Amino acid sequence: MPIWTAKTSLLDGGLAAEARDTSSPPALGLVQPEMVPRQCRLAGYLPRQISPVVVRSDIIAYASPDSTYAVTKQLFDEAKRSILIGIYDFTAPHMKQLVLDALARGVRVALMLDIDGADEDKLFDELVDVGVEGVSAPSCANKNIHLFASSHEKVIVIDDEWTLVQSGNYSANSIPLNEADGLAGPQFRTGNRDAGLAVRSRPLAKLFTGILRSDMQASTDAPAVAQPEAEAAQATQVLLERAPSKRPSKLFPSKHFQLDAGLRVQPVLSPDNYMSVVPPLIAAATTSIDIEQQYIKAHQPEVRTLLEAIASARSARPGLKVRIILGRVFSRADLDAEHRNLKLLADDFALKLGTHIRYINTDRLVHCHNKMIVVDDAKVLVSSQNWSDFAVTKNREAGLWVPHSGIAQYFGAVFDTDWGTAFKTPDQIFAGPGATPESLAPEALGAGGFIKVEPGDYQEV
Repeated sequence: MPIWTAKTSLLDGGLAAEARDTSSPPALGLVQPEMVPRQCRLAGYLPRQISPVVVRSDIIAYASPDSTYAVTKQLFDEAKRSILIGIYDFTAPHMKQLVLDALARGVRVALMLDIDGADEDKLFDELVDVGVEGVSAPSCANKNIHLFASSHEKVIVIDDEWTLVQSGNYSANSIPLNEADGLAGPQFRTGNRDAGLAVRSRPLAKLFTGILRSDMQASTDAPAVAQPEAEAAQATQVLLERAPSKRPSKLFPSKHFQLDAGLRVQPVLSPDNYMSVVPPLIAAATTSIDIEQQYIKAHQPEVRTLLEAIASARSARPGLKVRIILGRVFSRADLDAEHRNLKLLADDFALKLGTHIRYINTDRLVHCHNKMIVVDDAKVLVSSQNWSDFAVTKNREAGLWVPHSGIAQYFGAVFDTDWGTAFKTPDQIFAGPGATPESLAPEALGAGGFIKVEPGDYQEV
């Protein structure tokens, strides 16, 4: 669990007053409180029929921390008319600046955001104040309408032509300020492992624009629910982690693919079609399944359906190779629960620690925030869905299934690099000189070696 310091935010528009308790060191192992309760009663959402789209132009594959910002900045800077953003977390100052730069050039910007924190609320209001069309996503964080538990998608449409679909938020760790595309250098910043695709296709842009605009319209049309006249001050947390001491062992510049024939791409959305599309695609694997996931909740029914698809593929083809990289475990207190989860994966699905399951190397990357599936080195799913029942059935999520060997092999190489350096047990996260200490006196923070992390990159959704 990240080290935390208390912070009080006045939600009625007053100045935020920060107060740190220095009487005792902040301890790890505290459960991060839910930013917004996600168990709200959901309104009736009618799932859409999501048809494949034939793409005939360009696709750019990219990864965080290596190349996401460079690709995003290039496409934002080239925008001439419009940028439409639907995203779960938006806290990175450099992304705010890209939006402001686009506005200054006369580009219209619309933002649908799942607003669940005082800092994010402030950034949202500042952008709206200077001309961004801002809409609070219709999730449990919205005061007036609850279509989804979380609006957890990360979709950006530019000039009704380019669509970016990715696993990473607009947080400092999911889109680090690395202006050089996949290049090492003194200014390189590590961060979360994430993946993304930028697709040049007017039909795909039209599809995702329709989805985002429909969600925005539902939020805008919802009748206002009376709110208390004043809200009490809310205690939040500043979360800190030990900064990785090394870089990723290999960096991945983005890769541009010019299609020479139509490519049938399948959009994969929650709650619409993830569970009808993804299990059969996994079960049809013939040689390999490589997965990077923040976590796998092996006791949850829908997740077990996904795991059964892996088991089905292995049963049909006993030589099938399965490798899974998971994100960090946040505290020693969470290790027991994680080992129980691993026991379920081993006992029920024959997925064994070390052989089939490893953990992201936190000496090199902050976290595995990815939600990527590479099948047979020939097909890849890049998406926002974690493997939890909420993610696949109650959230708004978005991804793309792309049956293109070159693109799959790009992400397969990212996976191979992470697998080669991954920890073979979650306990390794807490071993060695780079481990985050169990407790730390506040004055010790002045010595450096820690980074701020955003709750939106860590919450179970």
